[in-house]
Amino acid sequence: MADTLRIEMSDHRLFSPRLQRWVLAFEITSKVTNDLFLFAPRHEVVELLNGVLGRAQQRVGRGDGFEFDFDLYGYYFMSNHLQWLIGVEELVHKSLVLEWVNREIARRINKLHDRTGQALVPSTALQITTLDKAQDRLRYIMGQGTAALTSRHPADDVFACSNPALLRGDALRGVFVHGDGRREDTTVRIDRLPGLGDLTPKAHRALMWQLADGLAAEHRPRRKKAGLPVPDPEAVRHVDPATRPRERKRSPAPVVHGPPEHQQAWRDLHAALKDAYTAAHIAYWQWLADPTRPLIPFPPGTIPPSHARKALRQRAESG
Repeated sequence: MADTLRIEMSDHRLFSPRLQRWVLAFEITSKVTNDLFLFAPRHEVVELLNGVLGRAQQRVGRGDGFEFDFDLYGYYFMSNHLQWLIGVEELVHKSLVLEWVNREIARRINKLHDRTGQALVPSTALQITTLDKAQDRLRYIMGQGTAALTSRHPADDVFACSNPALLRGDALRGVFVHGDGRREDTTVRIDRLPGLGDLTPKAHRALMWQLADGLAAEHRPRRKKAGLPVPDPEAVRHVDPATRPRERKRSPAPVVHGPPEHQQAWRDLHAALKDAYTAAHIAYWQWLADPTRPLIPFPPGTIPPSHARKALRQRAESG
């Protein structure tokens, strides 16, 4: 049930320097279906991806948008996946932002590549429970291209990512194409990570460069050991979108990004909530079939999934 039961650890919120409120911080990974390189950073792809994120931020507080605000601390679109860090006040806000961004990316990336069908597989969202882990995950995201040996240094990256803003203060520009074909210029705002709000702009930039330089130094021996030349970042722009990675080595994801005691606390909370959550879920499907049946509230600190598991639906129909 871990991939169906979405829960929050409300005792481990982090303080947002911009919002001046306590937020739930998440690292979100959205993968391209079949690991296709649909995000290979041609200029029009970078423009499109930045455009969707910029438009999501523009929608805050508008009548047709999000009636809540959210932070975006960093992001990186590798050729076959997106990883980003966000801060939200409520768990449901994370799901609403994620749903909208993934949907709008999928629509536009499919149209750009003249394809149909699923573009993004269901995402994973891991809560970040400490300031140290938040900085560690931002460092990880900044180093995606460097770790993949497609760039020498995070400052060289040509992928759609937050590195230019974090390291040089560059504007992250994009274009959002509306349904009627109207093109709207957007800029992606990168927010200060919790714990870094008191740094001066100069000190913050220096810290980001320290993280980036450390990443470059960490992966330089790997490149030399493999006998690879200094990479040309521009080369990745010309990769065929139908390409897939040669290897798919992925480490198991933790339940949260936090110390061992926070991971155990998440497991304990999950165990305490899952039975009540399952009962509420089954009652919901029974209610859809027969509105006279009673609904059961979902437990506090959880949100219903977008789609029920087939097994749960069958149990509801047979119940």
